Amino acid sequence: MLLSYLLFLVSLVLTSLLTVLIVRRSFQSAQNQPPHAREPRENTPPVARFLFRAGVLVDANTEALRLCSEIPTNRFDWEALHKVLSTKFPDFPGTQGAAHARDLTILRSSNPNDASTVTLDQWNDVARVIIAPDGTPDFIRRTSILQAMFQAPNPIWKVTAAGVVTWRNSAYKSLGAMLGHSADSTQLFDTSGMRPDDPSRKFNVISLDGTRSHWFNVTAVRAGNDTMFYATEADAEVSAQDARRSFVQTFSKTFAQLSTGMAIFDHNRKLVLFNPALSELTGLTPDFLSNQCDLFSFFDQLREHHVAPLRNTHTSWHIQNEEMLQQALDGTYDETWSLPTGVTYKVSGRPHPDGALVVLMEDITAAISVTRRFRSELEQMHSVLDTIEKSLILFSPTGHLRLHNKAYREMWKSDPDNCFAEFTFRDALRHWKEDCLPSTVWDKLTKRVLSTSDRSFWSETLTKKTGETITLEVSPVVGGATLVSFLETQEAIKVQPAAN
Repeated sequence: MLLSYLLFLVSLVLTSLLTVLIVRRSFQSAQNQPPHAREPRENTPPVARFLFRAGVLVDANTEALRLCSEIPTNRFDWEALHKVLSTKFPDFPGTQGAAHARDLTILRSSNPNDASTVTLDQWNDVARVIIAPDGTPDFIRRTSILQAMFQAPNPIWKVTAAGVVTWRNSAYKSLGAMLGHSADSTQLFDTSGMRPDDPSRKFNVISLDGTRSHWFNVTAVRAGNDTMFYATEADAEVSAQDARRSFVQTFSKTFAQLSTGMAIFDHNRKLVLFNPALSELTGLTPDFLSNQCDLFSFFDQLREHHVAPLRNTHTSWHIQNEEMLQQALDGTYDETWSLPTGVTYKVSGRPHPDGALVVLMEDITAAISVTRRFRSELEQMHSVLDTIEKSLILFSPTGHLRLHNKAYREMWKSDPDNCFAEFTFRDALRHWKEDCLPSTVWDKLTKRVLSTSDRSFWSETLTKKTGETITLEVSPVVGGATLVSFLETQEAIKVQPAAN
């Protein structure tokens, strides 16, 4: 009995000693480990490890494979990894390759708030890439994000599904105070009809006394069961739109009074602006023009309404429109359209800012009629002058040729109309002197033609080298012009040679 009791005591002591020894060794082993090794495993972020050979992925750990599965590509190679990492690590090389026998490079994220790194170990055609994510605890990250949102310069607020504002940032509260609202007011923006993922909308917030107002662009984003609203100031944008709208209205009112038809096409060749004169000249209805027809449809309608002239049948109408468009963009399109109805249009195309195009149509029928009538009368006057036997030539006050008749051309064997340069009085005077004997008449004639002091009728007699006697007459004409006429008064006297 005593022996059994002694054996029990010995075994109890040995067990106690063994337990103390195990605990001591465990404590010493833990003290010898580095600090990061003693941290709980679940707090250490997973590291992605890749192994490439000649740009081809040959091995990857579990975290690396997870990263590969998140990238929409059929083949995950070095180029795919570069696309993923270049946004955070701009210095990550686009192609694999070591500049030395072995390169070891550590890259840090370009975002100062992101502590993630990429270790790039390369030798020969092998490269090991290790991606160590940011180990910052989530609560610290969330705190910094909330702090950034609260200090953002633009209003941000959170609304529950029931429409209750549960959070506002500093800019929201400052805006409310500036508009005269209380510190706890949450009724600055009426976003009850706005849902997440809806297009951004403009809101006008007005002070309580109605003296101030501000415009904001508001965007709604889903945040779990709640909705986050982000507002950006839009006063400058609204002012610019108002100024543009006012300018367009003034522009439209101004051009509405013009008799010239105007059509402005934007960079997509859609009709964005026209004036009433365009509809009156072309016969195109305002409904058609208001539907933002394109340039080619516009010309097609002109052709159907017999406003555009018939073109060369060997060239398609579409190709002709392309040529007109190119000339208009170059600023060289200017044509006169003479229609079978007797109407004549002057059509021009000019480039406009931002790739736009302006087409102008002007009814020049009256001007063309006046020009044609003037040309017809001028031709009749030339015909009448050609029937006169007296040689006539008319000079302007500056000595430039205005008219001459057939008798002049035959007498002086000269046709001023065929001269390369503009024919003047001094050109005619030089020719007269060559065909006539020397005389003091030329100086007097020059003073009467080129001077406005003496405007009386004047005549003199000249003798040509061939022996004919010519009567020179100078007559003033309305407008400061001078009419010079020549009339042969005696046949040439042929001198017989003397007898030996």
